[in-house]
Amino acid sequence: MSSSNTITVNLSNDHIRRVSKSTPVRAIEELVWNSLDADATKVSIRINKNGLGNESITIDDNGEGISIKQANNFLSYIGNSWKAKKEETTSGRPLHGQKGEGRFKTFSLGNFIEWDSTYKEQETFHRIKIYFKSDNGNKLETIREQCDSNVNKTRHRVTITNLPKKITNYDFDDLKEELTQTFAAHLYSYPEIKIYIDGYEIEPNEAIHEITSYEVETSGLEGSHTVRIIEWTNIKSKQLFLCKKNGTVLKDSRMESSRIRSLGYSFSAYLLSDYINELDSEHTLDLLDMQVEGKELLSETYKKINEHFKRRKEKEDQARLDRWKNLGIYPFEDAVDLGSIEKAKRGLFDIIASKVEDNLPKFEKADNRTKKFTFKLLSQSLQDNPQSIQKIITEVLNLNQEEQDNFAQLLNKTSLSSIIKSAKIVADRLDFLEGLESLVFNHKKTLLERDQLHKILDNEAWIFDEHFALSGTEKRLEEVLEIHLKELGQRSDDDSPVLINGEKQGRVDLMLSKAVQVRPGHYDYLVVELKRPSQNINDKVISQIMGYGMAVKDDARFDKSKSNWKFIVVSDELDKMAEARSTEKSRPHRCVYHEDKIEVYAFPWSEVISNAKARLKFYQDQLQYEADNETTNTYLTKMYKEFLPNDYKSTAQLTEYSAEDINKEAS
Repeated sequence: MSSSNTITVNLSNDHIRRVSKSTPVRAIEELVWNSLDADATKVSIRINKNGLGNESITIDDNGEGISIKQANNFLSYIGNSWKAKKEETTSGRPLHGQKGEGRFKTFSLGNFIEWDSTYKEQETFHRIKIYFKSDNGNKLETIREQCDSNVNKTRHRVTITNLPKKITNYDFDDLKEELTQTFAAHLYSYPEIKIYIDGYEIEPNEAIHEITSYEVETSGLEGSHTVRIIEWTNIKSKQLFLCKKNGTVLKDSRMESSRIRSLGYSFSAYLLSDYINELDSEHTLDLLDMQVEGKELLSETYKKINEHFKRRKEKEDQARLDRWKNLGIYPFEDAVDLGSIEKAKRGLFDIIASKVEDNLPKFEKADNRTKKFTFKLLSQSLQDNPQSIQKIITEVLNLNQEEQDNFAQLLNKTSLSSIIKSAKIVADRLDFLEGLESLVFNHKKTLLERDQLHKILDNEAWIFDEHFALSGTEKRLEEVLEIHLKELGQRSDDDSPVLINGEKQGRVDLMLSKAVQVRPGHYDYLVVELKRPSQNINDKVISQIMGYGMAVKDDARFDKSKSNWKFIVVSDELDKMAEARSTEKSRPHRCVYHEDKIEVYAFPWSEVISNAKARLKFYQDQLQYEADNETTNTYLTKMYKEFLPNDYKSTAQLTEYSAEDINKEAS
């Protein structure tokens, strides 16, 4: 025999949708808390699957269930929960919910919800089923049924079906770990409670390494406030949970990582506070970190957490140090009074030696003699160059397993020295480009073309083309050609100079030759004419560089069949006429002349620098290197201090380097 009834919730559908918003994990947590509030000692969660994904979710418990009287009196209102007038369960455990909102969060998991509850009333067992539908959330259908005579236990089951697509596809693999963090403290305090997830029990004793509690004192808040720190053995976490004073978790708080220094420990911190109770009852818990009192409470909580892990780290470091001394591998003598420098040196050694011990399996397996020798070498390296050795070891030990394997394979094919040099070349070039950009654009009035700019570019000619290397500088065109006389072919007996426009000898600032032959006996050459940045490229300048090109083209004494020539003039800007000539569609970009193995180009510095940066972009991304003022100024100072304009030195406040310093750095 059964009877049915419809209960109308005194709430709009919009309000129901608002209070039902939740993440899948938080919604399941709410159902578990409901079971525990019903004095359940066993809660079983199952994610039922089919071939398409998650099909349904069930939560079974052995709690007291919900009676028809409770359903009729309390389910029709939010804020009118049967728990509102109680502080604890029948067995004396603290209650979690009191507002009657938790049941609606189930709608975030599925559209159809069924409660099947067996309860005891006047020594008789009764059964009630309650149905919820998300599209009509303010209507509850209740059916009261007769229990079989052999039923002698209370129970409650929630079944969630018609799951939305996001829940069907949701990955619940981490559900056990997440629920462990939420309920571990509760399970630790009440070991009679058992929670199962797909048949696997949450074991707080296996997951918990240690629990420590501290009182949190604030000047602006009355009441009691406690932070409980649970350190995990096999759970990776760094979270702060906001809890009622009785320890029930209400929500997780966004952990401000910049204010927490866990020093590598995995933990969850639980803030239990009367103030949180107050905010929760006023529905303003989300505003905790916006209130003056809330900010102070969180600040003091972070302080307690940091102090806790600082003490733990100091204790572990001392134990490790004592072990090294007992083994006889610590490379320093015991001393009562250590100076500040010696303390700093030993402190740095202790940090890096700990990383070596923790991250290198071979070291752990080595005998004491090998360990002592390794530590002795490490201490000596730190004394000679502490900053470098610390950085190198830290970076290598922080590589993940895949990166370590790749690094090892790379070292089988090349040396670490070669890898470092290659990376240093890229970093130096990036620093140089930033410095060159500043020189040619911000110091054009003081930068001298012959005495400064071209002197700097003597060693940086790669910016024009990676395939060319510097071979001559500040020479008459005739002298430049003579440098490559053997490669170009023998001259005739006529040794008169090469003339430009048949009138005068020319001068070039840089002569670049390709480092590799195109093919045996054939070469490419690049002639670069630098102009002072304040000198714009105009028709006169273009005529000058074209004159260099024509001098080679028209001189019959040279075998041009085995060589290609490219002439480039570079300055800060091109005037309108030069811009038009260098961007004609009939020729390559910036080409003003192209005929018979001779090309003539006119480039602004902005394009020379941007093209060089583009060539380095891939390597820069892999190195994750960004040139800044400090690294740029340091590079230019070490390499070209004597060629830098005085106003650049003054602006950059460059470090004084002696020739001896530079040689030491280079070595």
